[in-house]
Amino acid sequence: MSVPPPSASDQSPVSAANEAIRRFVRERSNVAWTRAELAELDRLRRAWRRAGCGDRTGDRTGDRTGDRSGP
Repeated sequence: MSVPPPSASDQSPVSAANEAIRRFVRERSNVAWTRAELAELDRLRRAWRRAGCGDRTGDRTGDRTGDRSGP
């Protein structure tokens, strides 16, 4: 039995951003991704990093293209 994730209001910013990425990817499994969907995934990853999850050094330059530190 699957339990739904907590609502965004019950989560920390990092957890909420991570769940948004997971939900976005789950909804698009088994299909080819469009450029618009890839752009949205990049936007969600930037939000995740801004929430503090991908920033290990304090340097905010990790938002550049090609950074693979996200989920």
